[in-house]
Amino acid sequence: MTYPYSSEEYPTSRPPSNKLLGGSHFAAGYSAEHVAGGEFVVGAAFAAWGASPSAVLMGLIIGNLLAVLSWAWVCSPVAVRARLTLYEYLSRMAGVGFVKVFNVVNGIIFAVIAGGMLTISAQALHGALGLPAQTNWYSDSPAFIGMVALVGMLVMVISALGFHRLTTVARYLSPYLLTIFVVCGLASLPLLWQMGRAEGLGFWQIFEAYIWTGRKPDGKEPFSIWHIAAFAWGLNLPLHLGMGDMSTLRFAKKWQYAYHSAWATYGGHFVAWVGAGMLGATSALLMGVPIGNLDIGGVVVPVLGMAGVTAVVLASITTAVPSLYRATLAFDGVCRIGFVQMTVFLGAITTIIACFPLIFLRWLDLMAYFNIIMAPVGAMIAAEHFLLPRVGIRPLWRVKNHINKSAIITWLAGLILASGLLMSGVHLFFVFIPVWLVCVALYAVCGYHEAKRYRQDASLGALYESSYGHDEITHQARQSQSLSGKKTLSIILVAMLLTCLPLYGDDPASMLGVFQLLLIVLTVLYFSVVVIINGWRLLR
Repeated sequence: MTYPYSSEEYPTSRPPSNKLLGGSHFAAGYSAEHVAGGEFVVGAAFAAWGASPSAVLMGLIIGNLLAVLSWAWVCSPVAVRARLTLYEYLSRMAGVGFVKVFNVVNGIIFAVIAGGMLTISAQALHGALGLPAQTNWYSDSPAFIGMVALVGMLVMVISALGFHRLTTVARYLSPYLLTIFVVCGLASLPLLWQMGRAEGLGFWQIFEAYIWTGRKPDGKEPFSIWHIAAFAWGLNLPLHLGMGDMSTLRFAKKWQYAYHSAWATYGGHFVAWVGAGMLGATSALLMGVPIGNLDIGGVVVPVLGMAGVTAVVLASITTAVPSLYRATLAFDGVCRIGFVQMTVFLGAITTIIACFPLIFLRWLDLMAYFNIIMAPVGAMIAAEHFLLPRVGIRPLWRVKNHINKSAIITWLAGLILASGLLMSGVHLFFVFIPVWLVCVALYAVCGYHEAKRYRQDASLGALYESSYGHDEITHQARQSQSLSGKKTLSIILVAMLLTCLPLYGDDPASMLGVFQLLLIVLTVLYFSVVVIINGWRLLR
């Protein structure tokens, strides 16, 4: 049975071949979604965790590589062959009852992620007006709540337009946001150098003294390379090993397009986290306060000015929109009221959630707990698709009205294992690794014994086709884009990098005003050109 959406998002069926997308859509989508306002939180957190420069850099290289491979080798092959949303796949694999429980949990996770992005956007706007930082679990500022509502409405509208419209917008936001995070590092460096030179510090010593000190404020053991690597790998686990990106990668013509997630991990996370860490340390030094006492506005405004606020808002929106999109698909599996109607309803709930800065204050811990919840489910799908067919059991073997006891056992066992690991002292960031691996093995064993009566003597291709249908790919014509427009936008982005040059004089602090003015002027110019060269085509 299919449930038609006016926006043609195909929540319970495979999208037709003429709706499949090329690699450029995913390059833009990944780079935009993962260069988000939350990167400012992570960049500052590395300093608070007491990581050393070598631990941060090497940990990010290793962890981000593992994340890319998780998208490309685990999630994408399932998504492109099955071409079903995560929720529809689970419904067919484990049954309606199981998937309804999962959909509620998963929908809440993505709604909270979207809400966190709204909170971050509002905090940046709040800081730009010079209003007090919102560092309590609740907000005492009507202006802050109004800003959350304004950004929430914008996110709701964009999300309701669907995945295809999102990738169109992301094409233009992603290069701008990546440029801004490079600017974070370039603009911070001369200011840090000025302060370090006054204390007789060398280049590398500046990073050790001001940014990644290798010491925690509370005197506890600092994070190692492996803490940072596990964090970088696991931060987006709900999307790769947790299979959440099945809902978007099902539109890909080829599974290899998941390698574009490198734009997210290296172009986004690596550059953004390093740049944001430098920016946060610089802002804290300029304001004379510990970095832990700064909200997002306090991190970006002292150095980047209004351009920084603009970047935070746009970066947050590019993560909030796909998160709300995924939450909408999740709750659609529980209550089918229509894609647009569900988006509006969840958008309102998400906006209310965002009015409580608690999400921002506990952001990274929340993400780690979400990973633990999602890991067993992604592991089950991996075993269903990759392992069971090798012993003659086709994917989605469950027959109608049959309860998939293997799925229930595996999810509960995964949560119990995670609880035991946490109580035994295993760090929160490492828990998802043994949980995912154990759940893959457990579901494969349990699933084999439960479904062995359905074994077939058939090839892998035949088993996949009997479960997913015939795989057809019809190539779409690429959308044309003005070459002169591309060149103009590229020139503006290069000019944004060059705005940092005035800071490389004898007194960079005195040139901050000039730098901030140039940066906001070029920001306005960039998006003016985007509107001019695309016109109404962006919104049609």
